[in-house]
Amino acid sequence: MARAVITGASGSVGAAVAHALARQGDDVVRLDTQPGPGVIVADVSRPGEWAKQLVGADLVVHAVAVATGGVGELGPVRGGVPARTPRVSDEEFRRVVLGGTTTVLDAAESAQVGRVVQVSGVGALGPAPGHFDESVAPAVSALPRADVLAAAELLGLDATRRGTPVTIARLGDVYGPRSGRWTIWPVLLMRAGRFALPDDRAGLLAPVHVDDAAAAVVALAGAPPAAGEIVQVTGGEVVPVPDYFAHYSRMLNLARPRFVPAAVLRALGEANLPPSATGGSAHSPGRFGRVADRLLPAPDREPAAGARGLLALPRAITARALAAVDPRERIDLGPLTVTDLTRRGTFATEKIHRLAGWRPALGLDEGMARTEAALRERGLLGVPEPSRRG
Repeated sequence: MARAVITGASGSVGAAVAHALARQGDDVVRLDTQPGPGVIVADVSRPGEWAKQLVGADLVVHAVAVATGGVGELGPVRGGVPARTPRVSDEEFRRVVLGGTTTVLDAAESAQVGRVVQVSGVGALGPAPGHFDESVAPAVSALPRADVLAAAELLGLDATRRGTPVTIARLGDVYGPRSGRWTIWPVLLMRAGRFALPDDRAGLLAPVHVDDAAAAVVALAGAPPAAGEIVQVTGGEVVPVPDYFAHYSRMLNLARPRFVPAAVLRALGEANLPPSATGGSAHSPGRFGRVADRLLPAPDREPAAGARGLLALPRAITARALAAVDPRERIDLGPLTVTDLTRRGTFATEKIHRLAGWRPALGLDEGMARTEAALRERGLLGVPEPSRRG
């Protein structure tokens, strides 16, 4: 029986991997900042006593994530009512992703762990169009989060050169009943009439069901040829953004999400960052104020930081943008970003089959059918929440 340590074990991917490993008989140690059944509460972005759990481990799966809208971050979502949508500053993202990767890899090296699988994402390649295989090295994109993911991948490869065998599992857009970012948050926001898509409709997604993603991570952990390699994992289908979210519209018996100018969504995303990320008090109320209050400053105050870019647009574009937004409503992408929804790259997946013999078991239609059944069982596909306006 192998001993496996999972970081981020309360997240969608970490929990699925822990379940898959336990099902095959492994002794699984679960670490996360979020409590849960069998979870040891630990912040692996900082050195601590948690590192002792890696001593004697055959495998470490580093699946810590932040700003992905995990189930533990969910709050009420109703039309016209502020929501606890997960908004994480770039600084916090950097601290958790880079800090966590550094400390976990150092602890794995000290404990002489037999194998590490480090979970990354296709976002590391940025939004540029093109078909990417694993020979394409991440480049500086001027997008802080993409650059952080790319830097974390380089840390993993460097650890391999120092003697700790690390495989980078670069996952596509992970969806399913345990996925906050690509499933639960969009469903809740669509129920509340608050979800919208950027009017640039050319975005492409690389969806992979969470169970397939977990199976891929387990396969890579048991594949010696994958040590020291970056391996991409998707469901094998390229899906236009509107077509992907149409699955949720069908489940909810709602019209497809409306399209809003990307400039509006970007401005709202910046305006909705925690005050601590923009220089304000971390305890200031009204983090998610009305759209009109955020975008149209009063004469005696400066525009909100996120609104400046919008207000700098030509007058005609600004008028068109604001006309698309009911100022009494709140539009929210949850933990998604405009960059996520306008990405135009596609990703090769032949390498994982060659190195680990893995192929996705679920096409998008079957994966969405499973997702629908689970969401319906949990009561998340009922009557849309009433909109509260005023």
